[in-house]
Formats: sequence, structure tokens, C-alpha cells
Amino acid sequence: MRTVAIKKLEVPLIGDLDEADARIALAAELFREGKMTLKQAADIAQLTLWDFLYELGKRKISYTNITLEELQEELAEV
Repeated sequence: MRTVAIKKLEVPLIGDLDEADARIALAAELFREGKMTLKQAADIAQLTLWDFLYELGKRKISYTNITLEELQEELAEV
């Protein structure tokens, strides 16, 4: 099992951004960049997988992390 370091990050919240919104935004971006798995990002966001998938959809972030070329290759094999 891999050891995970836990660090506390303090971020100033500007305007009407609250801590929950900041967690979701951070988790969504880290997932989009491929820095964490869907489950890890949902945990960071403190959401269920289904709720996190909904948040990804609102941000137009794909949960499949597949490129157009990979999709075309998959479809060509069908």
C-alpha cells in the first residue's frame, strides 16, 4: 500500500467562494490534469462519486480521460 502525505493548505476565499466550492474546484482540476484518480478527487472534494461526476459535468470535464485519438482507435476496432 502506498503511503500518502497529508498537508494542510490555507487558501484565501474571495467573494462568495466557500471552502466546499474551493475543494471541488481543486479536486476537479487535479483530476482533469490526471494528477489523481476519480475516487481520490471525490474524496478531496468530500463528495460521493456520483456527486463528483455531476460536478465534473457542470465544469465540462470528461470523467473518461480518453483522448479523441484513443476513442477513434477503439471505435475502429468495433
